[in-house]
Amino acid sequence: MKKILFLLFAFVLMASCTAALPKQFTALADKVEKKGESFSAEQWQKADAEFNKLMEEFNKNVDKFNADQKKEINAAIGRFHAAELKAGINEAAGALEGLIEGAKGFLEGLGGDSSENE
Repeated sequence: MKKILFLLFAFVLMASCTAALPKQFTALADKVEKKGESFSAEQWQKADAEFNKLMEEFNKNVDKFNADQKKEINAAIGRFHAAELKAGINEAAGALEGLIEGAKGFLEGLGGDSSENE
């Protein structure tokens, strides 16, 4: 009898974990979409670690999800990567602006002040 109860408990626990995973993916995707552009490097590392943990769980149990759950998870994965890319592009654009300003100053320094030439 104890074995049956243990197996039943294990089955219910597994079923609840697979039901929660799509919601966890969606919550993470929502979070990075809303706040990802202002994340620090440390916050992105935490988000990536959480994402990787969810991916491991998904890959271990992929056959236990129904089509709707897989669709929700895949949509959240895409949204997460899009937010990650968008934040990276914005960060790169800011760095590029800094490089351009530095290059302008460098070129002005090479050319000298036009009032000096008069």
